[in-house]
Amino acid sequence: MSATKKGDGGKPAIKLTSIECKDQGLRDRIDFRTEIGRGQEGQFMKAAVNDKCEEQKSIFDEFRLAKYRITLKAKEHMILPRFKGSMLRGGFGHAFKRICCASREKNCDGCLIRQSCPYAYVFETAPPEGAEHMSAHHKIPHPYIFEPPLDDKTEYGIGGLLDFHLILIGKGIDYLPYFIFAVRELGETGITVRRHKFELISIHVIDCLTDEETLVYSASDNIVHAQKVSLTGLALIDEVEEYNSHQLTLNFLTPTRIKYQGSYCFNEVPMAAIIQNLTLRLNALSYFHGSGIWDDNLKKLKELALDITVIKSYIKKRDVLRYSNRQGKKDSLSGIIGKVSYEGNLELLLPVLFLGQFIHVGSDVVFGCGKYEISYN
Repeated sequence: MSATKKGDGGKPAIKLTSIECKDQGLRDRIDFRTEIGRGQEGQFMKAAVNDKCEEQKSIFDEFRLAKYRITLKAKEHMILPRFKGSMLRGGFGHAFKRICCASREKNCDGCLIRQSCPYAYVFETAPPEGAEHMSAHHKIPHPYIFEPPLDDKTEYGIGGLLDFHLILIGKGIDYLPYFIFAVRELGETGITVRRHKFELISIHVIDCLTDEETLVYSASDNIVHAQKVSLTGLALIDEVEEYNSHQLTLNFLTPTRIKYQGSYCFNEVPMAAIIQNLTLRLNALSYFHGSGIWDDNLKKLKELALDITVIKSYIKKRDVLRYSNRQGKKDSLSGIIGKVSYEGNLELLLPVLFLGQFIHVGSDVVFGCGKYEISYN
């Protein structure tokens, strides 16, 4: 049914040279293995807006992402915040920079090697020179998302396990080894202002369509094993054909803040707001981190979304604050959580809505905000 469900087929594995680590505390190296494989080629999908749309290559043809479950074990009694997205993103960012940055400059803007630096690409993502889209934007969507655990647990005893998800998109998947180094580094330096120490136990890649998990990394053998992509755009298209396209419910699981017509959607969330945000985000992720496709036909989906009505809405605002070291002040991650049910001709919107479950919607998605799940009525 989908490319993500196929087996390895006996494809050979090659051993790559491990990443050189500049940090004194991480002299040991990880032995990386990767799989040589070829994706589906030559497949084109007519833009899914209407039959008269100009035929072009769609972002779904080559879109890919990988979702990982990362398991940490506490080395000491840990007290963590209820919403852990900011803690994870902030800690990883600092650790990632320590193992990658050659100039040690506080700001990446003037760095001579910015264009080839893994940290700048992942955490300080900016439009490259000559970009035809979003060139006026100082920042563009990052190729990663941290998904914190959905529970509000704050205390972890010695040996306690903490699971969270990391989503890498497009070219960002190739940077998994750097994230592994970063989590090991972060475990040594500690998280939160209390500097709680932990160790990395394992990383599993999750098939987004079946929830099947495959071991990618284990601390016991210190090897990154051959991994599969969690979701491809073509597999997604096959999947959504099976679902009801007249009614559905979006369950917003983490604070979601969507801006529409100049205001944030705290009281009601029209479908047009969601589709407008998702289509722009999808195009940017595809253009900057994928195959370079910008699908103008996606803009027409917003017009279709205007005809979708809200039939039930049970949402409330969840207030979450984070401290920004860069700004030197507290910043809000607040947004709505709860369920909204929609009715109308949703057929052409389903691929974007389905993918939105994994790329998130709205502001501050790298912290895990804007996560939702679909249930079909």
